[in-house]
Amino acid sequence: MRSELTAALPCGRRELIAEVGWDRLPTRAVADRAGLPRGAVSYHFRGKQELLVEAALHAFEQAVPMAEFAALQTTDDLIGLIGAELGDGTAINARLAGLMMEAMREADRDAMLRERMGGMLSAYRQLMTDVVRADQQRGVACTGASAEGIATVLAAAGDGLLLHVLLDPGFDFRAGLETLRAILRARPL
Repeated sequence: MRSELTAALPCGRRELIAEVGWDRLPTRAVADRAGLPRGAVSYHFRGKQELLVEAALHAFEQAVPMAEFAALQTTDDLIGLIGAELGDGTAINARLAGLMMEAMREADRDAMLRERMGGMLSAYRQLMTDVVRADQQRGVACTGASAEGIATVLAAAGDGLLLHVLLDPGFDFRAGLETLRAILRARPL
């Protein structure tokens, strides 16, 4: 039942956090959307904040599963995944993006959420760093910068391109991805 409540917030057309905002979401709406008794929220969670934190983290994990990242072999694969996530602009779930923005805003006020989201982002960056380092060792990625630095820039570029696609649906991100590929080719910066 705990997982049904957590999933009721970010899934499909049911992204309540994005619909009404973090602070204005009544727990009864969560229970109603999950098709569960209203007391289920307080029974399974220590409060609305814990439920919202779990739902936000669940949504992040569903958006880009850690296993997908772990399976990447090259920096070109990383850039390809960014491109696939951005799709043609219509592939992006605007409600999920709204949930992510609400969660980031809330993380500024909630240390536990900030710590957990930060830990998750750190794990993604570490996987990216490992891929970049492997490409550097094979001589196919730039060795003039640290693998950690390159992974950080790749992550930030992906986030930035997502923001542009969300705010400007006609934006063509492909030139940005090709520029990243060119920058990462095996030559010092």
